[in-house]
Amino acid sequence: MNVEPTPGGGSGPANGGPTDPVRSHLFARTARPLKAVGLVGYGALLLAVASLALTIAAAGFDMMVTPWIVATVVFGIIGIGCLVFARTRLTANDSLDRPGHDPIVPEVTAEEAAEYEREFHGRRVHRDESPDPR
Repeated sequence: MNVEPTPGGGSGPANGGPTDPVRSHLFARTARPLKAVGLVGYGALLLAVASLALTIAAAGFDMMVTPWIVATVVFGIIGIGCLVFARTRLTANDSLDRPGHDPIVPEVTAEEAAEYEREFHGRRVHRDESPDPR
């Protein structure tokens, strides 16, 4: 893979454009805090489940349940909010879609698409100049 920009080139993949797999990832200084926010979200959801269990236990012993209900709701809102925020910020840019830049499975070429159409659909594609084998 050529990681150096092509001299005089435009904004294509080799020149650091939006589909450049080398430059199409978040930097660690951006991704790590967002992942930490997501981890805080999971912790808050665990606290919400724990406070829900305490709410049920308090109700069973005829104790005051209002603080536990409030804690459950607050931890739930904080947890879901953190998870949603982190996920939307991590996936906000389409060029950050790493599966789209998989070097093991390259994009389909025009010839492969024409061959697929001919083999499995029996259609002749105008780009394909070879005679139909059938």
